Amino acid sequence: MGNTQKELARLSNLIGLIYEGATDSSRWTTDILPAIAEYIQAPECILFTTSHTPQNGGYFFIHGIAQDHIDLYLSKYVHTDVWLRAGAERNLFIDGNITIGEELVPREQLLQSKIYKEYLCRDKNMAQLLSSVIFGVDSENSMPTVCSFFRGFHHPTFGEADREHVRLILPHLSRSLGVMQRLRTAELTVATTLAVFDRLPTGILLTDSAGEVTFINQATKRILDNGDGLKLKKSSHAHGLGQLIADNTLAQRALSAALHSTLTRDPYGTEHFSDSVIVPRSSKKMAYALQFSALGRQNEFGAGSTFSAIIFVTDSAQQVEVDSVLLQNAYDLTLAEARVAIALLECSSVQEVADYFNISPHTVRTHLKQIYAKLGVDTRVRFVKLMLGLARCKQPQSILTHR
Repeated sequence: MGNTQKELARLSNLIGLIYEGATDSSRWTTDILPAIAEYIQAPECILFTTSHTPQNGGYFFIHGIAQDHIDLYLSKYVHTDVWLRAGAERNLFIDGNITIGEELVPREQLLQSKIYKEYLCRDKNMAQLLSSVIFGVDSENSMPTVCSFFRGFHHPTFGEADREHVRLILPHLSRSLGVMQRLRTAELTVATTLAVFDRLPTGILLTDSAGEVTFINQATKRILDNGDGLKLKKSSHAHGLGQLIADNTLAQRALSAALHSTLTRDPYGTEHFSDSVIVPRSSKKMAYALQFSALGRQNEFGAGSTFSAIIFVTDSAQQVEVDSVLLQNAYDLTLAEARVAIALLECSSVQEVADYFNISPHTVRTHLKQIYAKLGVDTRVRFVKLMLGLARCKQPQSILTHR
């Protein structure tokens, strides 16, 4: 086998490992990050959500770096991070962006910075940076997420070859992490049983290695039952539910291509998880948005499962509904608190809720404080995750229609 074939085999094995993290988050620290760091030839790396700590729904996976070193950064030096500041000033936190540290801050300037003199110099392997943005600050369905690699000054300088290596695996990282984020429940664990999928408002389909759909959740069933641009086409020799088909010819071509690249885990032709396939509805209502990802061969969806890919179907014309009686009975919310909690799922601000109910923003905030306490959450991220865990889909109609 030639060097090119060996490199392709190595890359394919790494990509396969990356998808294991979609349903088993423990693999990121134990297996996946060490393998990625070896591939990039960086002794240290971190994978983290930039604006969400583990306490409020985010995650922070590390390799080669002591936890107390990370804790010191977060508690004392994050606000002096010249790399972080330069990236923010240049609006570089967008999906798929890959930046070398010296492009942000010249070495001479880094050496004179407080963060280097007091913090980075304590770790001989943390002087050079190669940073990749998996999900940017404007990602609609995912938390801002960055994977950064570090080398010391005694190591080779990060260059274009290293950037290209990261570029090859970044779409696969986005898909695996995108699945993990989409499947996380109110308890911040990854939903890995088919029964839990029926509680999620997003349409979910699982396919086998041939692209045959073998599972759909209740949200998907409602979408397909409408017959409005998407359907399952059953073939005589297939054992599953059928092939997912778009009525629109161009959309069908895009759907087929996306599913093929997903199933083959194409190292060179896989799109970012945020690059949805848009499927028009026959009724001309708002289109469906489909996101695709491969699954690890050891996915947790049941012993002996043959699921190879997952498809998310977002129906923008469909909204979620939470039973106010359930909130009152299960969490001891008052009727007013239950109404405010449900309204906060649709409204973008406290002021909007206040205007609708004709009450003061102060009253809404008072209700919100009680709601958080009774639901046992302390951030909006956890609140939304818990509420969506209680939700069921309904046909388009504002949840504020009935007071």
